[in-house]
Amino acid sequence: FFFFKQKTAYEMLRSLVGSEMCIRDRSNRTPLGKEELKKVNSLIGNLMEDDDSFEFRQPVDVDALGLTDYFDIVKNPMDLGTIKKNLRANKYKSVEDILEMIQLVWDNCKTYNKEGSWIYNLAIKLEKSTKKLMKTYFPQINPPRSKVNKEEAEESGNDNDESNRIPHQEKIKFSQKVKNLSQEQLGEMVRIIQEDCPQAFKEVEKDKYQILVDNINKETFDNITSFVSSCLGNDFVSEPIKKLKHA
Repeated sequence: FFFFKQKTAYEMLRSLVGSEMCIRDRSNRTPLGKEELKKVNSLIGNLMEDDDSFEFRQPVDVDALGLTDYFDIVKNPMDLGTIKKNLRANKYKSVEDILEMIQLVWDNCKTYNKEGSWIYNLAIKLEKSTKKLMKTYFPQINPPRSKVNKEEAEESGNDNDESNRIPHQEKIKFSQKVKNLSQEQLGEMVRIIQEDCPQAFKEVEKDKYQILVDNINKETFDNITSFVSSCLGNDFVSEPIKKLKHA
């Protein structure tokens, strides 16, 4: 999100995550034998190869996205790459331990992000994919319960969401460019958002406003991106976006 207070700038981009770690009854757990380890690796591999899982394959880059409140909300950050790394390091004792960590990834995302946002819906879609994979690999194990008390939108995560999705790297590029706007240009950008996408604009207190980036529709995002680019001209070169390493 952005915060605007009078003529000060903003805090940038809310995206991925926060939740308490899932604690379950540890009696009657499934030990990680050779066969279970093979199945777990296949399950995680399927999720990592899913095109929708890009945002969840590595830790959230809170600095690049400007998520200043991320660690206040997310008490136990988790991602698929870290789970895979921990699995190789023998940090898990049972199949249930791993499945709970995977559920934590989706719960974190749903906790941090606004219900109905593209990234929230993506987490629900992948959560459903995880449950289907569980039925294939571990039909005898009940799926971990979500700890997020938000009502899941009906049929969320369907194919229609893809056309409205704002890619992670586009958000980073946009955040870099916005930092170079003048106060007048910044104010004009806020006006565009307020008029074209009012659901993304919120007054939190007198002279202080919040722009919820996850509530900005794709059309408005494209418009303000074009506006920002026109303000900066062709001479602006954004900082290189470092490649995200998959664990």
